[in-house]
Amino acid sequence: MSAVKPKSDFAANRTEYLYEAMKQQKFCDAIFFVRNRSYYVHMVVLSACSEFFVKNQYKLSATFSPFEFDVIDAILKYCYTGEIILGIDDHHYKKFIELANLLDVKISPQYRTVNLSNCLEILRLTDNSELKKEAMDMTVENFETLHKTQDFLNLSASTVIEILKSDYLIMPSEEEVFNSVKLWVNYDDANRKNELAQLMSSVRLSLLSMEYLVKEVMKFCNSCAACVTTLRQEILDKISSNNKSLIQRDTPRRKKEEKIVLIGGSNLDLANTIDIYDGLKKSWTLSKNYGINKCMLGSAFVENWIIIIGGRNSSNQTETSVEYIDLKNGQKHTLKPLNQARQHFATVTLRRDLSSDVYAIGGFQITNTKENTGNILSSVEKWI
Repeated sequence: MSAVKPKSDFAANRTEYLYEAMKQQKFCDAIFFVRNRSYYVHMVVLSACSEFFVKNQYKLSATFSPFEFDVIDAILKYCYTGEIILGIDDHHYKKFIELANLLDVKISPQYRTVNLSNCLEILRLTDNSELKKEAMDMTVENFETLHKTQDFLNLSASTVIEILKSDYLIMPSEEEVFNSVKLWVNYDDANRKNELAQLMSSVRLSLLSMEYLVKEVMKFCNSCAACVTTLRQEILDKISSNNKSLIQRDTPRRKKEEKIVLIGGSNLDLANTIDIYDGLKKSWTLSKNYGINKCMLGSAFVENWIIIIGGRNSSNQTETSVEYIDLKNGQKHTLKPLNQARQHFATVTLRRDLSSDVYAIGGFQITNTKENTGNILSSVEKWI
């Protein structure tokens, strides 16, 4: 007897029916409360998504309470239909992922942008080749910071090797590259030591000193026969060259490039371009016309953005506008404006591991454009 196959939309129709039944509070067998709202649900549906619901059925109110209603609605829809509500903004999407992790609900994240806080997660989870390439580019450019994070420790061996083999990897020294291998292996020593030989093939041994090879690398790798053989040969090569470093067989890692950026300004007319000085090439590059049309502005550099803050325009008015230019595609975009118009002020950027805070400090605000008079400001604003 041959099996009768259901229609292709059979499963989708059933999940949509159950989701509608939940919204209409039909056939529900559990309830939890979040502030002033009650949620009626079917435990058999939720328990199919995660054992968390089975083990914590009577603690759901406390579990969901810290989250906004839009996030709760989105996670319940996902549990019933496998779909993420379209239009959920970046803030809610981040909270959605946080709640999914808390509930141990397995999802395939849908990323809108690649940034320092999610690039390693994208490398680990996404199948999107374009996103993965962008995430890899960001990772190798910022590896000095990223290799110290939990997300790096969660990567697979093959992904770590791909990162370390990149010719575009930026690290201050090859010792730091080796230290990243140690960090990754030591996180799960029992299961990761068997990956050591492949990982060490990504470290450029000829860039390491004899002393470092003997005292640090050999000591760490002494349980890996393949690594020890390679290291002994490297040490012998160095000894045979009269204890002097060999001509480097490997290309040194890239250093972080420092740039000087000049934005806008005034001569006879207000400038609309950006000049960027490349410290490696020792030359200036003039950008296209961005329509900046301001002077006495503030600026900050965050990841691949040049942020343009406030300033004085061609009408002699002090502005609150904040814009950024994405250096990857050369496009200018608008950000949330300052609370107070200001020009001739100081900007300070505080960099953390995965984020940056930009401060606009003091400055001047023109209140009478004809007489060019105004107020000296004592306030400080923070952009996150």
